Amino acid sequence: MEALAVLAVQCTLSVLVFYLATKWYVIPRINKETIFDVLAFLLLINVFRYLPLSLFMPGQVSEAFPLYLKKIVAYGDFLSGMIALTAWILLHSNKKGALALTWIFSVISIVDIIGVLILAIIEKVYSLPLGTNYFTISVYVPMLIVVQVVILKILTRKKFKLIRR
Repeated sequence: MEALAVLAVQCTLSVLVFYLATKWYVIPRINKETIFDVLAFLLLINVFRYLPLSLFMPGQVSEAFPLYLKKIVAYGDFLSGMIALTAWILLHSNKKGALALTWIFSVISIVDIIGVLILAIIEKVYSLPLGTNYFTISVYVPMLIVVQVVILKILTRKKFKLIRR
């Protein structure tokens, strides 16, 4: 099987699993009383986006992995993760600006994910040795996509009238 086909199957199954888990276990628990806690939990999942900085560690990915793409992936994810961390803390502390920062995170995260996916396909990164970073691509990125959709769904739902607690 071709590398791109393997990745496509694995990413598709990961999206399906995370979609079903979210549909069955997260969405039903969202209400006016839990909205901030659910958003905080979803942001917590994104906090670990500092991990792609490991792309700069020796031997982690193929030497053929384009340096410009390493920088875009690592720094874009790092920025997204740090904004998620700050928004997570603000949500947990019920601070003013938490929702605005969550919106900012969402916009930056969406641009980052879409941009990196396009560039990675153009550069055929899926055909390179990626070491443990393959797990990130085949499991964590699909989870982030599902989580981002849920965050946007929450932020745009008028039903919950997102106001600070």
